[in-house]
Amino acid sequence: MRRLILACFAAASLAAGASGPAGAQYYPPPRGYPPPGYYPPPCPAVTPGPLSGAARGAAGGAIFGAIGGNAGRGAAIGAAVGGVGGAVRRGAARSSGACY
Repeated sequence: MRRLILACFAAASLAAGASGPAGAQYYPPPRGYPPPGYYPPPCPAVTPGPLSGAARGAAGGAIFGAIGGNAGRGAAIGAAVGGVGGAVRRGAARSSGACY
């Protein structure tokens, strides 16, 4: 039984070693340039809309506001911060070329 296992292991290791490393089929584009035929996606596909950021901020703000004693005020502050954060995120994505 040991001989059979050893023979199978030897055959498998020889087969794996004989195949050699896999090479790329073409050279990659220069660093900093997208591959040919690549177009950036539209920004709504990359970043969420302004309402989702505001809604997420309002939910988090309401939770923290409830802990502090005023959920409405926390929700309002969270919605404002979430909306501004989403706008900053979308602006950064557009300026970096991640979307159009």
